[in-house]
Amino acid sequence: MKSDPINSPKGDILVVDDRADNLRLISTMLSEQGYKVRKVIKGELTFDVAHVNPPDLILLDIIMPKISGFEVCQQLKADDRTRSIPIIFLSASDEPLDKVKAFSVGGEDYITKPIEIREVVARIEHQLRIVRLQKQLQTQNQKLQAEVSERLKAEAALQQVNEELEDRVQTRTAELTSANQKLQSLGEKLRQSLAQEQELSRLKSRVITTISHEYRTPMAIISSSTGVLEEYFEKLTSDLRRKHLTRIQGAIQRMIALLDDVIFLNKLEFEAFELSLVPVMLHQVVDEAIADIKQDTQIAHKIQVDFDERCAQQITDIRLISKILPSLLSNATKFSPDNTEVMLKVGYTLDNIFFQIQDLGIGIPKDELAHIFESFYRASNTDNIQGVGLGLSVVDRCVNLLGGEIIIDSQLNLGTTVTVKLPNRELSVV
Repeated sequence: MKSDPINSPKGDILVVDDRADNLRLISTMLSEQGYKVRKVIKGELTFDVAHVNPPDLILLDIIMPKISGFEVCQQLKADDRTRSIPIIFLSASDEPLDKVKAFSVGGEDYITKPIEIREVVARIEHQLRIVRLQKQLQTQNQKLQAEVSERLKAEAALQQVNEELEDRVQTRTAELTSANQKLQSLGEKLRQSLAQEQELSRLKSRVITTISHEYRTPMAIISSSTGVLEEYFEKLTSDLRRKHLTRIQGAIQRMIALLDDVIFLNKLEFEAFELSLVPVMLHQVVDEAIADIKQDTQIAHKIQVDFDERCAQQITDIRLISKILPSLLSNATKFSPDNTEVMLKVGYTLDNIFFQIQDLGIGIPKDELAHIFESFYRASNTDNIQGVGLGLSVVDRCVNLLGGEIIIDSQLNLGTTVTVKLPNRELSVV
């Protein structure tokens, strides 16, 4: 007859305690919970009972005459026939050393008397669940091993029959595959080299054209101011001398900035760029970007900063982050009327940090938004404003390298909002 799963016990529990009243109490409580319970009043009898008919779990008192629960556990764990039986110690002691010893001799759990039946049942069920899962895993492993063994035998037989032919086929296939891979690799390298050479040639042409055009104005400023200083230095007031020196310095800085952007863009596009993620204080990056803008621009703008302090420390690449913010702030001030306000918000979410720069400038034509990240592209309404069209191109590549995204919302003559989202890499995460 098949066993009735409804009436079957939830588990076979062996309770070992030298006090009869404890045995009766525990036995009654566990029986009421649906367990089969066997009782042993002497610790030394535990081995015989467990060997003859191993239980699913043992509840073991620690303080017993002749032999302690610790010794019983050690002997059970030393025997292959009883090693896998989970043991839960029962003790009136709540001393940490007793608990440590209980686990060191092989116990799976420790319950302090007086016991609470819900706690005992919960811990028993936890251990029985572990045993069941281990048995299931063992059974599955045995089946898998048997299947693997049979498959290996079949494969060995098939391999033996076809070994000579297979060797020849494999050898010839390997030769053809190797030759084909070399041809494909060579062809791909040639295509990549040609494409890179063409792109590099186009970039060089654009760079030469742009630099030759953009250098004329600062060079003219330098030539004019140096000529004035050379000819009339002694006659000029200190303010006028300072004015001409400032014009020269500004022109030189614009030329250096252009060269820096071109070199950096070339590095990003045509060289292997490895991220160097280090702790960065974003406050300092923001302050330096604002200081650079105030120093370089001759147009007065008020920059309002809203900084979420949770963004203060981030793991990022200082080279890239130091390109993103100055470029965006430069665009915001460059394309905005004098004395207007530029908003910089540094915000925080669980997944991202973000920089949002909002201006009240000339905006970008809607049909040109798709092209603004192209190198040297300038919108049609920027002809009278100085620039070469590299800023957003550099920013876009930096953001991509950092695994982020850039979003632009712009309306003509109303302003532009640029949002850069970067992965939130906090310095420390609790």
